Amino acid sequence: MKVRDSGMPEAAYWVTLFDVPLILERMDLLLVEGNIVEFGSGYGTFTLPLAEKNKSSILALEIEPELVRDLKEKAELMDHKGISVLERDIISSGTGLKENSADYVMIFNLLHYEDPVSILKEAFHILKPRGVAGIVHWNYDPNTPRGPKMEIRPKPEDIHRWAIEAGFKIGSEKPIDLPPYHYGFIAKKE
Repeated sequence: MKVRDSGMPEAAYWVTLFDVPLILERMDLLLVEGNIVEFGSGYGTFTLPLAEKNKSSILALEIEPELVRDLKEKAELMDHKGISVLERDIISSGTGLKENSADYVMIFNLLHYEDPVSILKEAFHILKPRGVAGIVHWNYDPNTPRGPKMEIRPKPEDIHRWAIEAGFKIGSEKPIDLPPYHYGFIAKKE
């Protein structure tokens, strides 16, 4: 089952909507040692640049078969042996990963799903103690050039509340600024 309102624009346009190096840095992804899991890897917007900077293993989970094929090809072409790509519907089937098996879970632009807490609970389940979920979403601003409709777009306080409900600890209620169009939270499993 796809996350609602999840149509993807062309890859060349999509990448212009993010400051990828800034997001990787501010979401502490460059410091991770261990297993990284990405929920909804899409075009590999974050997966591929992360693999350039961090030699940890990365498991990219994606529901769209053509995006899975494309990311596998790109990873192979770029000789990123640490990237594994798996076609998986995490909404209906979960990740299929063992409890306490991941060090970091990337949840970027997915929490406009009808039951966002279920996504966060799956992340909590697979994270090791002291593991981290990096949560990024579109600013709650109708002037962003993309993103889900405002009636389903979560506010930062919603994401903060949902993460706490899923069992995470978050150091600050104030989100991390990820210009030009995003914000994030670092949620920890203690």
